[in-house]
Amino acid sequence: LLNTVQASCPLRRKAPHDSLLTGLMYYRPEDPISYMEMCLQKVRDIGGPEKVQWDTFLSRNLPPINGGQGKKTPHRAEGLPAPQMRRYERLPPIQSQFSIDSDSDMTESSGLIQEYDVFDPNRERPKIIFVIGGPGSGKGTQSTKMASHFGFICVSVGDILRKQLIHHASSDRKWELIAQIISKGDLAPPETTIEELKQQFINHQDATGFVVDGFPRDIGQAFTFEEQIGSPDLVIFLACSSQRLRQRLERRASLHGRPDDNAHAIDRRLSTFKQNLPLIVKYYQDKGLIARFDADREEDSIFEDICCAVQGLLFPNGLGVQGKL
Repeated sequence: LLNTVQASCPLRRKAPHDSLLTGLMYYRPEDPISYMEMCLQKVRDIGGPEKVQWDTFLSRNLPPINGGQGKKTPHRAEGLPAPQMRRYERLPPIQSQFSIDSDSDMTESSGLIQEYDVFDPNRERPKIIFVIGGPGSGKGTQSTKMASHFGFICVSVGDILRKQLIHHASSDRKWELIAQIISKGDLAPPETTIEELKQQFINHQDATGFVVDGFPRDIGQAFTFEEQIGSPDLVIFLACSSQRLRQRLERRASLHGRPDDNAHAIDRRLSTFKQNLPLIVKYYQDKGLIARFDADREEDSIFEDICCAVQGLLFPNGLGVQGKL
């Protein structure tokens, strides 16, 4: 349903898209079409899509927006180095992009929605490898080892979001709501995930490649990434049985107690994965980018096979390898 909404809704980009998707994920209405019609009417009532903020649809009784009243002047974080590239600047930290004037009024700075280049257009784009698979399939382990082997930067979407939740969930309304969504086993809003990924790429301008662990998690994220950044160079798919995934998640929950490893969230995450996986795999398979590996094995055997595949597909001339098997 959310994928259909993303494809058909006229409020598709940036804040309107993020706001509508967040409302759908938060309320989970029994009649999503009626909910969308209500949201569209609200857009007309407040003066058009440019007036939509990320949490416009989270309250049915918000007062009309009155110009820029209550907005704080956007500011850039102090101490950041001067930008080195011609066409873009490093984004300020995420906490600088939002200001909370009251419990019911969160405003976005213009820096969040402006277009910018993630990579220097005058240099060759770094290699980008996605690692997908069910929760507990070993994505984090294999991504870390692969990045070290090839001299790439490992970016874990899950770890990034969890760190943001730890630092901001108690004081920032946006992250408080995202924490509630994730604790239920649902996915964070796609625009939030994409912006966090962009920030990681911008922070490592000298990187020769990135291994992105746990992305994309639905087809909408794949579309948005390609639209704003481009296609990955390779997608590693770690295939693992549902029974093995559940065993690993339950064992991890007993050892580490992650908020998204509770019993209800495990069921929800496995269900979401099964629902979203076929479209993601087909999308990248049609592009010739999928490399599938049996993840019901010892991690060293899986890693050896992955390295051989990456070496052959991305570095057929033997370039790029930093480590040894």
